Amino acid sequence: MGIKRLNHAVLYVSDVAGSTAFYRDVLGFRPKGDAGSSRAVFTQAAHSDNDHDLALFSRNLGQQRSGPFSPRGETPDPHQPKAGLYHLAWEVDTLAELKRIRDELAALGKLGMEEDHGVHKSVYGHDPDGLLFEVCWFVPPQLLDAAPAPAEDGRLDWVRELARYG
Repeated sequence: MGIKRLNHAVLYVSDVAGSTAFYRDVLGFRPKGDAGSSRAVFTQAAHSDNDHDLALFSRNLGQQRSGPFSPRGETPDPHQPKAGLYHLAWEVDTLAELKRIRDELAALGKLGMEEDHGVHKSVYGHDPDGLLFEVCWFVPPQLLDAAPAPAEDGRLDWVRELARYG
């Protein structure tokens, strides 16, 4: 069988309310349940039917946990992470939506790189805790053969790509 897709991500954050607002306002994640919790908030992507796509947990819950967050206060065995997250990638349906998010990130001073990866176009940003994330749009498969090659430096040419794909 194998893996089908990433189901959800869980991030430890320094300010649950601030991170909830950021992911809601910039990327459209809708909080579910008690969005005012200072311990944990579960969110859903705008067009998702998944129970939750992104959970934000306070990094001040105590020891870092090796298992899931427990609302009953149980403490799983602590662990010392040996490796960390590089970035999460979120997909949008249109290039215009990617551009809108790019502009929002730029206005907030949170925009990182803008990359043309050929098969997909990406913008990278940082959340309020400095965690790197990617938002990407994939060129429809039927247009891949006719797609122009990305620039040698990988930079995303918004004028060219928006004229081509809308």
